[in-house]
Amino acid sequence: MNTNKKVINILSVGHFVTDAYSGFLNPIMPFIAAKIGISMAIATILISISNLTSSLSQPFFGYIADKWQRRFFIFWGMIMASVFLSFIGIAHNIYSLIICLILGHIGVSFFHPQATSIVSSYSKCIENSKDMSIFIAMGTFGFSSGPAISSSVAGFCGLDKLPYACVIGLITAFIILKNVPKINTSDISKPQVSIIKAFIKIFNNKPVSVLVAASIVKSFVVSSFSIILPFYWKSIGYNVTTIGTILFIFLIAGAFGVTSSPLIEKTAGIKNVFYLSLITVTPLGILFFLNGGKGIIGLISFILIGYVSFLAVPVNMSLAQRLMPDFKSMISGFIGGFSWGVIGLILPLISMLGEKIGIMNILLVITFIPLGFSYFIKYLPCSNEFTE
Repeated sequence: MNTNKKVINILSVGHFVTDAYSGFLNPIMPFIAAKIGISMAIATILISISNLTSSLSQPFFGYIADKWQRRFFIFWGMIMASVFLSFIGIAHNIYSLIICLILGHIGVSFFHPQATSIVSSYSKCIENSKDMSIFIAMGTFGFSSGPAISSSVAGFCGLDKLPYACVIGLITAFIILKNVPKINTSDISKPQVSIIKAFIKIFNNKPVSVLVAASIVKSFVVSSFSIILPFYWKSIGYNVTTIGTILFIFLIAGAFGVTSSPLIEKTAGIKNVFYLSLITVTPLGILFFLNGGKGIIGLISFILIGYVSFLAVPVNMSLAQRLMPDFKSMISGFIGGFSWGVIGLILPLISMLGEKIGIMNILLVITFIPLGFSYFIKYLPCSNEFTE
């Protein structure tokens, strides 16, 4: 195996492991909330705070990563994520939970921009998004495995045993340190402007702004379904293992959406991948609502929402990096992190509305947003309108 492929594969495994830890919280949060005595609204605020710490900081860490180009971000990011996000299981009050969530998600934020930039630099297949889809799919598989892992540990061993899960992350971090070469900065294009000017330059680029917004819409759908629905399922009697399994299926479907994205892009074109990903959420959401979020048809529609929501993710990332190659890590921070942070700002409001008008009702409204946003896809370039 050549060095390029080896680096991409190892970082993809690291992406799987890191995102598995970031997926720990959602299925067990209702049970942690019950243990420490907080409401669904407060629990959602805590989730939002931790996500904001991670997501909104990713563009800043991305800018620094573009400037410094060091493995430091990958190694220590994995260590922080694995340790602190495993220790949420033994949080005994709201303060210790906040500390674990914030520090764990800062670790996640450290890892992503630099790792994505390195994969982009080592890849020979950016034109068809193949390597990027593998890297992102592994992260999605990891994030989808996180709920199954944490809920299984909580269900069979107890929340207090969750800290033992940090061992895998620590081992993987040292494997990456040993096998990923130090970054050769001589052939890497670096930003030559201040961080403020870099922000302005990115958002003055209309196609890139549309790509960031598309990522925000995707994150809105995925976050709403994966964070709020567990409270609904708990209210109708689902146990922690069942909730974790359902979320696992939802997110694993998203991972398959990521892996199938390059083929659809190749046959249908860039814009049609986005149209398919956005427009189909609405009819699937209606079907999910009509079946009360349960039953065979409800489950199938829920799984398909996961599949289509992630469908355009690798195309989104690789296209944005190709449009602005001087800011690969920073772009990764916006597409892969900032978008989740923006949603974190409004999720507490969505949660409170869910308590007032019903969780299923608010989710139905949310599924119409991707349909409306699909209008802006016309501003994206076709694959033959630019070159690498």
